[in-house]
Amino acid sequence: MDLHTDDILLELDTIKVSINPKIGGSITSLMIRNQMDQWAHVLRKMPIDTRSSSNSGSFFMLPWTNRIKDAKFNDQQGSHLLKSNCPDGSAIHGVGRDLPWSISDRSPISARLVLDSRSFDQDNINYPYQFGAIARYEIGIDRVEIELSVTNLDTHTIPVGCGHHPYFHRHLFSDADKLQIQMDLNGRYPTQGCIPTADPIDDDVCQSLRQGDHIGNPGLDDVFAGFSGNATLEWPQSNVSMKMQCSKNLNHMVIYTPRTESGDPDEYVCIEPVSMVNDGFNRLNSGVTETGVVLLEPNQTLRTQMILSFSTCV
Repeated sequence: MDLHTDDILLELDTIKVSINPKIGGSITSLMIRNQMDQWAHVLRKMPIDTRSSSNSGSFFMLPWTNRIKDAKFNDQQGSHLLKSNCPDGSAIHGVGRDLPWSISDRSPISARLVLDSRSFDQDNINYPYQFGAIARYEIGIDRVEIELSVTNLDTHTIPVGCGHHPYFHRHLFSDADKLQIQMDLNGRYPTQGCIPTADPIDDDVCQSLRQGDHIGNPGLDDVFAGFSGNATLEWPQSNVSMKMQCSKNLNHMVIYTPRTESGDPDEYVCIEPVSMVNDGFNRLNSGVTETGVVLLEPNQTLRTQMILSFSTCV
């Protein structure tokens, strides 16, 4: 298991997780062991020769998730122009993934990381307000628990959201795996350039996800409403099942199933539990309800949790 020199390794006999505080607190590797003493990567392994969280196994999104249209938004404090960091002109995936976090405490199976936006030059913070964040990782023999919080460190109300961007392998111990994904959802947002244009609609994609079908090659880059907080991923030929259990405030889901240049399904599928809809700041300002955006008063905190637990398929 090759590691960056500044990775933190959390390790038990059945599971290994490496995280990198300096690369946004991202997961650089997550491996599990089966009964035949074989190890497999569950998440994309971050290459040793890169320092970009975009190439990690999973990164944090905060103090917003996914895209802000045209890299600008309005709120009670006025109009805010952000730096675009996406080819479509949007501001994408927040700030936390681009900054080094500090290690607050750690043990062989746990680590707590902290981030304070006031510690950085404001030109490096692509967000108009001051905020803090805490992430706590802990592993058990069959699970990874991640607590993620965002705190308002400013003097007035600020809009926030947060979430996770994991890249799951389609294949674990067997090349014959056909990844099945099951979760309860209320609807998929109609979008243009990943920006919602109307309220969510229940459709055949939602039905397929509720049924737990093989994910196939749908070419999704979509945001869904009404995520129940529970999802199951199964790799049948590897005999591995993973349950994703999220706090109730992670009630939106982004699913990204990229394709290769030839049109085949990419090896990785992103199942992203988030607290807010894409472009949620602007939707909230326009009067749309149920965006998931949280308006934090000074010193208030948005707290979330995600647990990934592994077992054999039933």
